[in-house]
Amino acid sequence: MQRKAITFAILTAMVGVGTVLSGCGEQKEVTSTASSNSQGQSSPFETKLKISMFNQGTFNAAAPIPPREEDIQRQMLEKAVNIDLEMLIPQSGQATTKLNTLIAGGDIPDLIFLKSRADLAQYYDQGVLADLTPYLDQFPELQKRFSNDSWEAMSYQGKTIGVPGYDNVNGISRSFFIRNDWLKKLNMEVPTTPDELFDVMKAFTEKDPDGNGKNDTYGFIGGMNKEGNLQTYGFDSLMWMFGVNPPSAIDVKDNEPVFLYTDPKMKEALAYINKMMEAKVVDPDWVTMNTPDLLDQKLFKGKVGFMIRDARRLEPDYQQKMKEISGEVPEWIVIPPMTGPYGDQIVERKSFQGNSWAISKKANKDKIIRILSMLNYLFTDKEAYPNFAYGIKGIHWDLVDGKIKNKTSELSKEMKEKYLWVDHYRMPRRGDDAEYFSFQNPKTAEAFENNQKYVAATLPGNLLTEDPSDSLAADRQRYINESLVKFMTGKEPLSSWDNFLNTLETKFDMQKYKDSVIKQFKEAGLIK
Repeated sequence: MQRKAITFAILTAMVGVGTVLSGCGEQKEVTSTASSNSQGQSSPFETKLKISMFNQGTFNAAAPIPPREEDIQRQMLEKAVNIDLEMLIPQSGQATTKLNTLIAGGDIPDLIFLKSRADLAQYYDQGVLADLTPYLDQFPELQKRFSNDSWEAMSYQGKTIGVPGYDNVNGISRSFFIRNDWLKKLNMEVPTTPDELFDVMKAFTEKDPDGNGKNDTYGFIGGMNKEGNLQTYGFDSLMWMFGVNPPSAIDVKDNEPVFLYTDPKMKEALAYINKMMEAKVVDPDWVTMNTPDLLDQKLFKGKVGFMIRDARRLEPDYQQKMKEISGEVPEWIVIPPMTGPYGDQIVERKSFQGNSWAISKKANKDKIIRILSMLNYLFTDKEAYPNFAYGIKGIHWDLVDGKIKNKTSELSKEMKEKYLWVDHYRMPRRGDDAEYFSFQNPKTAEAFENNQKYVAATLPGNLLTEDPSDSLAADRQRYINESLVKFMTGKEPLSSWDNFLNTLETKFDMQKYKDSVIKQFKEAGLIK
């Protein structure tokens, strides 16, 4: 995937923040704000600026904002770039209303955290946000901090209009769990292909792996949300074995968009799941599994041998729940995803960088540079990193034998509540930082690390924004979801696959959607 909006040129004359443009267009070289602050020196910026931050990206919106004299992280940010930081944290569920009210009143925050690319594009179209393209080459370290995919998500109409908000976490929530104790009892190996997996699921269902003499175990359970979407509930992970995924995954191959939910490989994936249904290896309760908590209950009860769950279910608290509910702690292990018939071995796709930091269009050049300098410090200063990612030194983390040790899990309930506000500043934590998660079970950390090898690239379809003139979009998506479920359950025979494709074209104007996709992909430089 090639980026169109921003060039990753590292200017050798810069150090850290680099060359700063003043409001009148003059240039002067400044020292790194990161190293200045780390060494306890004052900020290189002479004039103090007031920066207002609308932070709906906090990891705990309910936590109070402490007084400035107690807020160590806030003091660090203010000292690093010589600012007075005023942070507004909207209540959960009220962020959009609050932000729109501020905008309507002309009181636009200088720095705004946005949760979706759709919001980023919308507010830019409304003239609320600044184009950051002219400034970002001055911040090479900030550019290197995030992947090309993440920066590409910040691109809109050939311009870069945001900075990535924080890393999404990959390789943990979509883990392949299997009962190793059942495998041992049945003298079976860990499956590595779809066919081997099917044989294991069938044995788990039919051969009484728990030895209670009852026909009460199943090979697999998945689910779907209340809207009928299969994504993130397990069945979609099985589809990745065939290189496809619902409900609206779109790739680019040979200069053409590829709609994975209508790709011929999807028919093969549905046939595989239908085979599972016909063999009755799927727990029939799957139709009621519309929340993650319900799937967890199945995990705890120990009557299913293979599931897609979060690797953190190996942690002691969850192990204790298993013991309380089923009377035992099953030997669950996390295994690599199966290698499909086309060579695909995917645990999940890298999460799309939807969240972002945007800057008000009302901000002048000096303020934009100051805000970007703050973000540069926040995300790239190595010495400052643990103070933002983990919390307060001596309380949340410390140095043990020269290495950082996250102590958050050791804190009492009272101490955790006292310092809830550190969650407002955790955005710099890296998505692959095992120490941040403070895993207590070494098997969790091992699964997290191993899964990283099977996280595939983000799909370009995530860059698409909704076409407001596409009045059939919601109905089309609903039809796709419903049809996939009918095919995999056998309510609709796969011999009707061509009818499904034809209905999409005729009744739901698929061509209109394709035209919009092609147009946007061309604008993004993904196809010619």
